[in-house]
Amino acid sequence: MKNLFIIALTIIGLNVQAQEAKTYLIKSGYIKYQLSGSTKGTKELWWDDYGRKTCETEKSTTTTKMFGIKNTEEKHATTVIVKDKFWVADYIDNMGSKGRVPMYQEGQDIVGDMTEKEQQEFADEVLASMGGKKMGTESLNGYTCDIIKLMGVKTWIHKGLALKTEGKILGIETNEMFVEFKPKMSVSSSKFNPPSGVQFEGLAAQADAQGFGSLFGGMEDLQEEENEDEEFTPVDYPFDKFSKIVKDCNIEGYRCVNVRTMDGMHVASFMKGLNSIMVMAQSDENMGDDEEVDSFETFEHNGRTCHYGDLEEDNGSAIIVEYPSDDMIVTFMAIPKKSKNDLIKIVNRMQF
Repeated sequence: MKNLFIIALTIIGLNVQAQEAKTYLIKSGYIKYQLSGSTKGTKELWWDDYGRKTCETEKSTTTTKMFGIKNTEEKHATTVIVKDKFWVADYIDNMGSKGRVPMYQEGQDIVGDMTEKEQQEFADEVLASMGGKKMGTESLNGYTCDIIKLMGVKTWIHKGLALKTEGKILGIETNEMFVEFKPKMSVSSSKFNPPSGVQFEGLAAQADAQGFGSLFGGMEDLQEEENEDEEFTPVDYPFDKFSKIVKDCNIEGYRCVNVRTMDGMHVASFMKGLNSIMVMAQSDENMGDDEEVDSFETFEHNGRTCHYGDLEEDNGSAIIVEYPSDDMIVTFMAIPKKSKNDLIKIVNRMQF
């Protein structure tokens, strides 16, 4: 059986009918930046479909000095992203890489059903959880911008688009300022084709040649692993009942951002900034043998058999509760980890 928690992470929120979230609030356009500081040069951005399609080209020279040693790095690269696919062309090394954006659909679905107000509130929560804050607003050449400070970097954002960035991290000064801005400009669809002039390799093949195959190979093959021969028995528990229970549950500080049913499993996710709680109901026939579950502590709670343990790779924890009268198990997973008592409190609030 596949790892229950990988399944939870990869299917949460999947729904092909969900409205895709907008990255930018302007449908299409073009920006050119002047780069200064440790990196000097230019960067250009074209976008369409509210940022679901982007093409970025950068030509720059970065100079750093550490322990008296000066290092200079040239960059000439183009990155094209079309929804969940990307291509990166490095014209200095004459190499190209391609792949899929990790967790793209999950991210889209988390905010896709929110109103713009709810999306803004969620963005503010994420910003605060990362230690960032809003510094107010300022007009740049007539464009009203929100000023965001995060990790020592200030960014002026106009309708989702960064018009100016300045900061210094580990002695590297980064400054970007727009010198040309054409909002609502029509952009040719050919701009979002894979860049020409280089041969593209998947991340796994390229990383393997550099000794990082296990890292990127796992990312690239994740989708393929999800589609292997493993079959799941659908849960009989009514989705309408599951949905009502989780939506009526109040977890302090969290909001329910997604409730979905797919491939015979019911899944809900709650978010508090970057912290998440996931609830997944599936048939007990799917539990089978799982090494991670086998290492969990088994105990009884309110007459039900439960299993609690830490998820080492994800810095999370989970409780699996058995519901034999419904031929069902429900997994309550928290990232970052919560104690057994904290998760039991959540279990108690959801009376399946």
